[in-house]
Amino acid sequence: MDELFVGSAVSTISARGELILPEHFCITIQARQAREDLFIGLHADDPCMLVYDRRSVADQHCALSDLGGEQAWDSGTRDTLLRRRLGFVAPAQMDGKGRLRIASWMRSRRGVRQRALLVGMGRHFEVWNLDQVLEQGPGDLIVLAALHLDSLTLASPTIKEDHHEPALSRLGARRRAARPGKSGVPVQPLPALPARPDPLRAIGGRVGGR
Repeated sequence: MDELFVGSAVSTISARGELILPEHFCITIQARQAREDLFIGLHADDPCMLVYDRRSVADQHCALSDLGGEQAWDSGTRDTLLRRRLGFVAPAQMDGKGRLRIASWMRSRRGVRQRALLVGMGRHFEVWNLDQVLEQGPGDLIVLAALHLDSLTLASPTIKEDHHEPALSRLGARRRAARPGKSGVPVQPLPALPARPDPLRAIGGRVGGR
């Protein structure tokens, strides 16, 4: 029986597109003898990427080829699915440090940035934009991501400030270290407002002049 991708993890992606894989996913890849035969594709419906090996590619091809006999689908629809699932794919390899290089066009297509949520799906696993999941869902992944972030916070309390502020990271804001007597939150200075005439003073002047 094939080893399956089970479980989930929060990970990071470097500026070069190197995704750090959790240990249990690395073990599964090695057990499936797929270290040099990995593929990264775009999910047909959800805003995430898929990682699978050559055997999974063959399984997908067989499943899609059989659609013509099981359903009343024309060849054009079947070909569209084949292009979607097998054409929007890039080969990848896992290096000796458990990292997977993701092509830049694929990352931009799915909006995956520095933080990622990895979800095991049996013969493949999904790579989601962690900050996007926290903001937009789906709901089950919001719960899953929050559980991972809470566990990381308990393990390292010094990083908890950054976990639940996806908007700041999306806008490229940089959090500043807190100083004694200051909150550490950057404050933008407000422009000076022009002086406005006091209506009560004007009324008083008119009354006094009578």
